[in-house]
Amino acid sequence: MLAVPAQAGANSAVGPDGAAFYDPPASVVPSAHGSLIWSTPLAGAPGLAGATNTKVLYRSVDLQGNAVAVSGVVSVPVGTPPPGGWPVISWAHGTTGTADVCAPSLDSDASYLSHPYTSLTDQTLAQWVSAGYAVLKTDYQGLGTAGEHGYLIGVTEARAVADIVTAARELDPAVGTRWVAAGHSQGGHAAAWSDAQAQAWAPQSTLLGAVALAPASHIGTLYDVTASPLGSLLTGSAGTGGAGTGSAGAADAPSPFTPLILTGAATAGDIHLPGILTPAAANLMPLAQTDCIDQLRQSDWGRLPFSKTFAAGADLSALRSILDANDPSSLKFSTPLFVAQGKADTTVPPTATDAMVSQLQLAGQPVTYKTYPDVDHRSLIAASYTDALAWVNARFER
Repeated sequence: MLAVPAQAGANSAVGPDGAAFYDPPASVVPSAHGSLIWSTPLAGAPGLAGATNTKVLYRSVDLQGNAVAVSGVVSVPVGTPPPGGWPVISWAHGTTGTADVCAPSLDSDASYLSHPYTSLTDQTLAQWVSAGYAVLKTDYQGLGTAGEHGYLIGVTEARAVADIVTAARELDPAVGTRWVAAGHSQGGHAAAWSDAQAQAWAPQSTLLGAVALAPASHIGTLYDVTASPLGSLLTGSAGTGGAGTGSAGAADAPSPFTPLILTGAATAGDIHLPGILTPAAANLMPLAQTDCIDQLRQSDWGRLPFSKTFAAGADLSALRSILDANDPSSLKFSTPLFVAQGKADTTVPPTATDAMVSQLQLAGQPVTYKTYPDVDHRSLIAASYTDALAWVNARFER
């Protein structure tokens, strides 16, 4: 059952319908991060079964220190909350794209371009609701709302994941102050960064840990075939969401994730795309502003070999620097991290996750690692649920 609140957004303004929901007047955006701009009730998808569902627009802060509007969905279990309020899962989604049309809160039916992925994810998220958790789903900064999406930029991901927790409690006081970050693929990357940074960013809430499913890592290495043996796994498996796009060992495979990675990196520094791309790749970059990941796979990005993506002799050092700076492998955590990886994953290389976990554990970080034989990228979400639930329940002492 999808429940609709009798008075949705009682603690915020009621947002307008349609595209206007994502486009607030510039004058109302500057304010405390995590505060609500407006909200509107949801009677169906992308709400979750067994919950009171509300679409929200809330405030965060970008890398340049500017206040930005971020959209998302708040799903609160129907019924009486436990003492202290509903425990919280702040969910970070996997790759949908960098175009505004790829924001998961737009997924009301099969016409949404990333519906196969987000609808599959929501089946497992509804199980979290059934287990007594409020589930919050950020769209991230710049997806659906103004500005560029910082794809795989850890700081802005973590801020969006943390700020929706504050916003949800303003919307509904039954939402508790204790929470866990969780996510898949790009969202696994976001969950790891949240584990490292969210407590300091949003100290009014208590972060208990994070769950990272097939987290993106070593993207800088994957874009440099000379750097290490990981480089041989290059672009066909270097992406961070959805199904695989090629053989994990195909060093010159196409990568529909490349325009997303470049778009995200450009939000964190000047990488001068015209100077590093071939004309063919440069001509395809506008697709990142219109297509989602499944459409990029079917476009020429799904056929353009890596050798024809970057100009001969291009200096990729600035790109590599940004990607390395956003790698989760050297993060420091004050709360535990649970990492899960399917061994049949052809999207996020298991060897990359193995290396990430090894680096973190060697540095003394509190990381638990679970692998799943014969489980691919998207199937991991459901396959890991029982283990993730047990781990999260332990964090909440449930």
